[in-house]
Amino acid sequence: MINKVSFKMNRFYISIFALIVANNVLSQHTVQPSNIKWYDIETAYELNKKKPLPIIIDVYTDWCSWCKFMMKTTFANKGIEDYINNNFYPVRFNAETLDTIKFKGKEYRNRKLGRKPTHDLATFLLDGKLSYPSIVYFDRSGKKTVVPGYKEPKDIEPALVYNVENLSKYVSLSEFTANFMYTYPAAFEKDHSIFKIPEIIKPDTLGVPNWLSPKRIDINNKKKRKPTIVFFYTNWCISCKVMEKTTFHNQNINQFISKNFNLIKIDAANQDTLTFLNKKYLSGGKNNPHQITQTLLQGNFQMPAVVFFDENGKQISKIKGYITVRNFMPLLNFFHEKKYQKISYNEYLKSFKYSGTTTNSPTN
Repeated sequence: MINKVSFKMNRFYISIFALIVANNVLSQHTVQPSNIKWYDIETAYELNKKKPLPIIIDVYTDWCSWCKFMMKTTFANKGIEDYINNNFYPVRFNAETLDTIKFKGKEYRNRKLGRKPTHDLATFLLDGKLSYPSIVYFDRSGKKTVVPGYKEPKDIEPALVYNVENLSKYVSLSEFTANFMYTYPAAFEKDHSIFKIPEIIKPDTLGVPNWLSPKRIDINNKKKRKPTIVFFYTNWCISCKVMEKTTFHNQNINQFISKNFNLIKIDAANQDTLTFLNKKYLSGGKNNPHQITQTLLQGNFQMPAVVFFDENGKQISKIKGYITVRNFMPLLNFFHEKKYQKISYNEYLKSFKYSGTTTNSPTN
């Protein structure tokens, strides 16, 4: 559960990176040498047990020129460097070290086979696909993601955010990367990489959401009232910006919501007094969640978050975490058809005719 203290910490640690990303100036801020605080893998694992953070492992070899170049460029980038230091346990691991290493209770060795002997831990980390450099991520849940090859600062950003904001249970890295590129297109248009996204994961962002002010929701007008969706975000939450751009701007999603729901977005750290459903909510103070955030999310401030209300202003459900287009459409239908009054969401999914895998479910 994310409390007020971690709400402040997340705001501090991530806001610097979010600002840099939003302005696409990462490549202009480079320091030499890299000031990333690298750990050995055993130390990082022990620290992670005491205070869980994602682990990022730079797997390299002494003869790999691209490994050295990435250390001098990407890992020497001021924005990348600060973000990694504040949000990860960073590890550098020589894939040909002769040291015996214990990791997650198992001992790994270099068997000294061949001209360039590979350490057993490198084989495990890279799933046997030995390519250098490679970046290995372990998120807070322990899920491993391997990203091979040299990466420029702009190319490593999506994977960093993906692991820090714990998105693996909501969306694949490839899909999130595509959505990230469409949210911050300038740098990716420059090298044409945005135009190479496979059609199957290319986002549709041509819809224009009709965001309403909270005070405009009138449940007393029986002829015009609709169910309401409240989207909570923060300026330091990068996945919030990506979800807004690619899920709410999807044309099918946008058309369905415009026809059947009121749509509101609220900055969870808003400093103004807000009126919603005839009630006034006050600011929570600088760097604290707003009173409406505390009331509707009930102390769990994971971002992004979506709260559903029926046409009478009764809160039906709240959903925490990133929601893709293919996961949002069945949710919208579930609440629009009022199926929640009779069956669970998981039961509803069994009969919902929609292509793709759904992973999100409402949290009451």
